[in-house]
Amino acid sequence: MTKIINKFVSVSTAIALLAMTSGLPEALSAPRPTSIQVIPTVTSVALVNGQLVATGTATATIHGQTTTVPFSAPIDITVAQPGACPVLDLRLGPINLNLLGLVVQTSPICLTITATPGGGLLGDLLCSLGNLLNQGLTISEALATFSPSDLQTLLTGITDLLNGALSNLNQAVLTLITQVGRHHTCAILHLELGPLNLTLLGLNVVLDNCANGAITLDITAVTGRGNLLGNLLCELLGGGLINIGSTLQGILNQIIALLSQ
Repeated sequence: MTKIINKFVSVSTAIALLAMTSGLPEALSAPRPTSIQVIPTVTSVALVNGQLVATGTATATIHGQTTTVPFSAPIDITVAQPGACPVLDLRLGPINLNLLGLVVQTSPICLTITATPGGGLLGDLLCSLGNLLNQGLTISEALATFSPSDLQTLLTGITDLLNGALSNLNQAVLTLITQVGRHHTCAILHLELGPLNLTLLGLNVVLDNCANGAITLDITAVTGRGNLLGNLLCELLGGGLINIGSTLQGILNQIIALLSQ
């Protein structure tokens, strides 16, 4: 009888093990994620030595392995138009970064922000900031008048406004391809976006290059060891597979398609 019981135990153990391991081939062969984000995500806005600074990262995840490139740029906030709630110009310094051979350089990026008093906490805080700046206070002096909780809300709101605006840059349109062919550089792609009229966090925002023109992005494809994305972009360009009128997101999707082959 004991032998029979042991046989039943052995069979049920084998079935259990089979059930546990039957999904392993699928799990082991499941594709690992691949994504490319050359437009950085702003993770924080802070006052550094009297200057507002945006910091964040651009990332590339290739078959589950993530490469992160840090980004930082100064922010200037000025009054564009006085009033009960001044219209503010928020100017983000040019983006400059190198993500695995994709060298990204942008023009300055401006958000002209119109808030309405009583339209929400962020709008009210921006109105207060604008009025303080209009009185001649520096940005450091103006921010010092806010309570800790209001200051955190304001800086978080500016962070969210920047990310909402920057996300639109993925739709920048390729207008020019300059063939280079020297110093490991195969080409420079020139893309443009805007000006755009946006609604972000309940605020009216005009997005441009700080001179009422289009924001420009120049992406230089640099080849070489460790420059996987630059190598793949040059491969696409060499095959004539990238066309004028493509969007930045469309170009990144083509690179991801090559990585998925």
